[in-house]
Amino acid sequence: MMMKIAEHLQQHDCWFTPHYTDGFIGMMGRSDTLDWMIVGMGHQQRAHDLLAAHGLQLDFAGQLHEYDLVVTCSDLFLPKNVRGKHIVLVQEGMIDPVNTMYHVVKKLKLPRYLASTSTFGISNAYRRMCVASEGYRDLFVKKGADSSKIVVTGIPNFDDCQRLLETPSESTGYVLVATSDFRETFKYENRRRTIERACEIAGERKLVFKLHPKRSSSVRCCIMRV
Repeated sequence: MMMKIAEHLQQHDCWFTPHYTDGFIGMMGRSDTLDWMIVGMGHQQRAHDLLAAHGLQLDFAGQLHEYDLVVTCSDLFLPKNVRGKHIVLVQEGMIDPVNTMYHVVKKLKLPRYLASTSTFGISNAYRRMCVASEGYRDLFVKKGADSSKIVVTGIPNFDDCQRLLETPSESTGYVLVATSDFRETFKYENRRRTIERACEIAGERKLVFKLHPKRSSSVRCCIMRV
């Protein structure tokens, strides 16, 4: 998504970094402890490889330069060298629903990442937040985001639907199952029922499972019996 945005910033000197943290969480991220999270080394390496493959300028953790503008898709954790900068926050996609942990984090002012993406956008540490729709704008305002900072722009991840209509014919006739990150974010998931329901919907058609990025990062081999 950041690459798509950078295509419209050709007049600027854009540098890229995989998502990173500092402090205690940063130390954990440099081990295998958080490999299932976006700050884990596995995700960082894949982001690095993608950026390098596209010939983009890399500056891991923003260590090489002082930057005038930071464009990011997460404010759950803001590293020290980002705080106080001119930040444009872009909504990445759907966000987790409000739950008990969300209220605990807000009430006790705990680190936002403990409630996962349900706390996205409420840091108010940005100059502008670009959101997917008017509905999302109203949701973020209800949660406490500054309405004067929110701009409804749509987001690259979901605004190019036309290309999805150009699916090759050999890629049709199947049922796609997009899995969640419930296990990785410590929520209850009835995985067996999910698979059984997918089989009911598919009937005689082929089932294709698309693993959530947090799952695929840790999966080495998957054998499924239905």
